[in-house]
Amino acid sequence: MTRRRFLLNAVYGAGTLSVARGYFNSTRFELQLTKYTVAIAGLPPLFRGLKIALLSDLHASLITSKKLISAAAAMAMHEKPDIIALTGDFITTTNKVDGYQQGSFTPDTKYATECVDALSGISAPMGIYGVLGNHDFWSGTQLLNFMYTLFKERLNVVWLRNSHIKLERGGEHIYILGVDDYWEKTCSLYDACKGVPDTAIKILLSHNPDINYEINMSDKININLILSGHTHGGQVVLPIVGAPFIPSPYGQKYRTGLVNDGSRMTCITNGVGISILPLRYNCPPEVVIISIV
Repeated sequence: MTRRRFLLNAVYGAGTLSVARGYFNSTRFELQLTKYTVAIAGLPPLFRGLKIALLSDLHASLITSKKLISAAAAMAMHEKPDIIALTGDFITTTNKVDGYQQGSFTPDTKYATECVDALSGISAPMGIYGVLGNHDFWSGTQLLNFMYTLFKERLNVVWLRNSHIKLERGGEHIYILGVDDYWEKTCSLYDACKGVPDTAIKILLSHNPDINYEINMSDKININLILSGHTHGGQVVLPIVGAPFIPSPYGQKYRTGLVNDGSRMTCITNGVGISILPLRYNCPPEVVIISIV
């Protein structure tokens, strides 16, 4: 074997192994459970230890299997959460790059139904709450409405579309808020906060963590904890370089994990599914459990 042929074989082999590892990272075999404890100042004593399961970016589609979503649901239920938060991108029917749609779109209920079937075992004593992601809106009004109704009827999901709900325990209370995807004109943090006392503890569900920009620009909105997805943890994360592409002007800041913005914490999950590329690299699919204290 010549030196040139040896080097070419080595390059091809490394590439094949990288793709294989990336595909392996995207399967249920690499699904990881991540636990965080978040301290919230002024949290009512009866809510200390409240456990929230965060599931995001399920992306039911040709490249995200029903088995993976089912495994994520089972992993979340094993932790016996008090609340389940679903933060959008339940299906993938089309992609947009720089604002332009990639590929054709035909309304199809198949993957929305598969997603609900995969989640059929989830329940939580204090409720399941959901918000919509950019891919859900990109699916079109017809499919969005079908999915919206299906999740509500089959899973008892309480949709928080620029709205909130008050949770009570023994006379004490906190608020769960939710907004439409940040890239949509319908997103309104103002409406979600309307009627909520300024001093109340607020947990916001927002598919896109960039909602932090709007909060930072306002001196009237106080959010204690944000639960998000959207970034897929970068989906492909390279050594030293990090994630070459993150759909956020903040770069790596809101890629994944816990981010501290003063008195406000944001928890961003890698999510469960994938889009555009049928692989993950150095950021496996993830179920997140947050305990607030």
